Amino acid sequence: MKHRIQQLLKRLTLLGYCSFEINSILQEAIGPQEFDSGNDLHCANAIAVLEKYERLGAHFVNCYSK
Repeated sequence: MKHRIQQLLKRLTLLGYCSFEINSILQEAIGPQEFDSGNDLHCANAIAVLEKYERLGAHFVNCYSK
């Protein structure tokens, strides 16, 4: 799970998301508590939300980078 989160974070950075935006996305996924990579629920929620934003970012790039 940790490896998948790292992949998604790198992908979001390549898509143009800033670090504060990525932190906001993680906060959206897990709520106000601090992210704990050892917590399976935090990881599962983070992966789901990060994948959603990766799809949105990739769609934006595909549509507007012609």
